[in-house]
Amino acid sequence: MAVKKKPVSRPCPVCGRVYEWRRASGRIFELCEHCRQPDCVVCGKKVPIERGRKNTCCTQCEQDKVRRTQNRAYAKRIAADPELNKRNHAARKEKLLNDPEKMRAYKQKEAERSKRRLKDPDYRQKRAEYQASRYIQNRDEINQQRADFWAALPEEEKEKRRILARERGRVWRQEERERLQKNPEEWAKYQAYQRAARQKYKQNQEFAKLMKQTQELLNVAEQNKPKRDGD
Repeated sequence: MAVKKKPVSRPCPVCGRVYEWRRASGRIFELCEHCRQPDCVVCGKKVPIERGRKNTCCTQCEQDKVRRTQNRAYAKRIAADPELNKRNHAARKEKLLNDPEKMRAYKQKEAERSKRRLKDPDYRQKRAEYQASRYIQNRDEINQQRADFWAALPEEEKEKRRILARERGRVWRQEERERLQKNPEEWAKYQAYQRAARQKYKQNQEFAKLMKQTQELLNVAEQNKPKRDGD
């Protein structure tokens, strides 16, 4: 009967964990169980022992792996059929239009999704950059679309939108003033800008008034100008 050897423990040469370098069976392991685990295919970290035969270290990496696999498969399908996305979108849109209940649920879901995304500063910045770039490239078309949309609105709806725009502007200005007041340097610049703007407005008003008075005097002088014979 073979005599079992005494297990020998030592620190792992990679991570320093103490492990059984030689087990009672005589089998030798150069690295500890942790360091013998495979690397996560997503982030490269060691896969925890408790995850068994999985090749990802956590649930998040597992989801990312599935998402990458799906994206690669989708990219191959689009490369093989460039019109696939357009057809699928048209089919989904038609299905929603034919089912008011699903359309309401879809709009509610999209509204909630939009609110969540708008809370992300990075998303807001990228969205603003994209919109600015798109406007520069399609300025005339976008302005015409806006004009046509506004012209088609009933007067009652136009007034509602004007009121809403004024209210949003008032709220934004109030929030902006509160933000500037927290920074003395920025607040001083803002006040200087406001003083300059008010002064310029006053000068423009006085100039317009002077031009109006001058024009009125010229009109009076023209009317009182003696007529020559034959006129």
